[in-house]
Order: sequence, then structure tokens, then C-alpha cells
Amino acid sequence: MNSRRRELGVRRCSGQSLRASWAFSVALSLFGLLACGNASQPPSPTAGDGASCGVEGQIITMGFGYEPNAPLSPPELEPLRGCKRFRGTLHLNPRDEPRTLEALTALEAIDGSLVIVSPPTDLSALGHLRSVGGTLILRQLYEAPRGLEALESAHGLWLYDGWVSGSFTDLEWLPKLTNLSGSFISRRNPQVPAATLEAFARERVLPGAWVSLGDSVPPNTPTPDADAVLCGQADQLIQLNDPSLAGCTRLLGSLHLPDVFSPDQLQNLSSLLEIDGSLSLFRNHTPDFSALGSLRRVGANFQTSLIDSTPLQGFENLREVGELSIAKTGDLTDFEWLPALTKVRELATIQLGPGLSEEAVTALVSRIEIGGPVLVFSP
Repeated sequence: MNSRRRELGVRRCSGQSLRASWAFSVALSLFGLLACGNASQPPSPTAGDGASCGVEGQIITMGFGYEPNAPLSPPELEPLRGCKRFRGTLHLNPRDEPRTLEALTALEAIDGSLVIVSPPTDLSALGHLRSVGGTLILRQLYEAPRGLEALESAHGLWLYDGWVSGSFTDLEWLPKLTNLSGSFISRRNPQVPAATLEAFARERVLPGAWVSLGDSVPPNTPTPDADAVLCGQADQLIQLNDPSLAGCTRLLGSLHLPDVFSPDQLQNLSSLLEIDGSLSLFRNHTPDFSALGSLRRVGANFQTSLIDSTPLQGFENLREVGELSIAKTGDLTDFEWLPALTKVRELATIQLGPGLSEEAVTALVSRIEIGGPVLVFSP
């Protein structure tokens, strides 16, 4: 699929910097979202002034602790009941329960972005939605949803992490979406054929928009110099202390580090400077990753999950990643273990935890450049 990736000119967010936008969002909502702005404003609903709600820049996040068996919509969405045009951004996690979105049935236009994590198949509560001024982001699709058939325009469409065993195989559930003016991104949706994504891009995305259909954020590095030692293949996943990594300075594939008990397991990684693919840490049992002390770039997704031993050591020189995914934070309390990180090229997703506070996340994103939305959610 990577070989089929098509990249057009990157369009950056206009107006305020992402740093300033993050600070503003924190004041409005405990758990927020940022997305590239309103390059195309949605049409006004046909009703009068009473049909609008919210204010520009407002973020409403549906509570992730909502009990899915409750009969009514969560209270966070009640201010949108009867509203036809919401002037802010919505961040939703219906958790396979369409009743949680019942308050949105009148909604026709969203000026900001719409993010839905783990969408249920039934999105009929959004059946009247015609436009999204920002980006429509869907994460963890299991099967093609029903209910977005009226959507005609959006600034961007970003699809992330479809289920391998799911039946999300096409984009026919968006029959009227023909005016994507900003971006179309698909990452790690193995059930959708590359030809289907490319056809959608040709037919539905306006000229000049950014199209990226590879599993990883596109590389943005110079050609390796003559002294670089390359190893691996672009589609290869290497685990732990693979002997092929000894002496390697640039890994063309991805590296997965599960259940690291001792720094001795990482000894072959000491020469790594760059990883073109992803780097994932899962359920570590030692904080000592000093073998990676020379690593300065992860081209795709840098992700951690179930960090059980802190503070982490060995990432002091990591400067740039394609995506940042921090989930099931375990013992993490801050991001001081990433002192040199200054750039996330695309999406940042961070899950708060027992010791990881909103303040710690704010401290991180206020000092780095982020090229896409920031999603912050509770456990």
C-alpha cells in the first residue's frame, strides 16, 4: 500500500498557531481536540438565528466514562439538542451505542471538526449533517457506518486504524461527500483496498488538497549520506534485539519493543539514529532504554502502552516523530523524558492516566510543533 501512496502539496493550518489554539482549548474543555481550521465554511442552515449554537473555537467532548446502557444522551451533548449549526468542534466516543448521540439529530452543519472514536455502525443521529467546516476524523472503524449519507462537504477526511478483522472495506457510506478541500488521509486501514482509496481521492478531493494514503506519515528526510548504514525493509516489523540491527544507523522498517525486562535486550540498537517506520513500547519492565540514546527521528508512529517502569531513559535526543500515541499510561506522570522532542508531523493522541494530568499534556504540546489534531482523552 505504501508504494501506492500519493502525496500532494501539504497545506498548513491557517490563522493561529497550534500552540495558541491548544491553550485556548484547555480553557474551554478538560479534554480537547485541535484540527486544521475552517478553510471552507459550511453553509448556514435554512432556519433563523435560533438554529445556531456554540461559539467559534468551542470544543465539546463527550464524556468517555459515559455508561453505554443509559437511556439518554450524555449531558455534554444536551446543549446541542435542536441545534442545526454548531459553531465549534465535537469529539465523540459513542462506544457502539447510537443512543448516546440522540441529542444531535437536528444537526446540519459543524463549523469546526468532528472526531468519532470507535464509531458504532448506526450513526443515524447524524443523518442530517451536510457539512463539516474542519476535519472529519474517524478512528477504529470496525465496519462501514450508516448515517453520514447526507454529508456533502468537509475540509478534510482522516481515517485511522480500521480493525483488521472488521468489514470496513469501502467508502460507499459517504455517497455525497464530493468537496474535500483540505486533506484526505488514510492510515492503517488494512481492509480497504489501495485502489478504492485512490479512486476516492481522484473523484472526491479538490485540486491542491493534501492526499496521503500510506500506513505511515510520509518520510521527510534527506537521502542518507554515504556513511549511513541501512537495515530492514519498509514493510518489515522487527522485534527486540534482532541481530540484523547491530551497527545499523537507519532502520527502514518498524521496531516493536514488548516486555523489555533488561537493557541487555536492547544492546543491538545502540547505533540507531533514525527509524523510518514506527517505534512501539509495550509493557516495559525497566526504565532503561539508554541503548536508544542516539535515536533522533521516528518517521511514523511513536507509541507507548502500559508503561510500568519510570522515569524512562534513552529518548533524550528524539527530536521528531510522525505520529505520537500515548495510551494506557501506567506510571507515566510527565514528558520530561522527551526533552528534545520539538515536532509531531501529524496526529497526536494522548490518554490521561492516574499520574498523567492535563497540565503535563499542556506542558508538552505548548513546546512542540504539531502538524495535525491533538486528541486528549480520559482512561
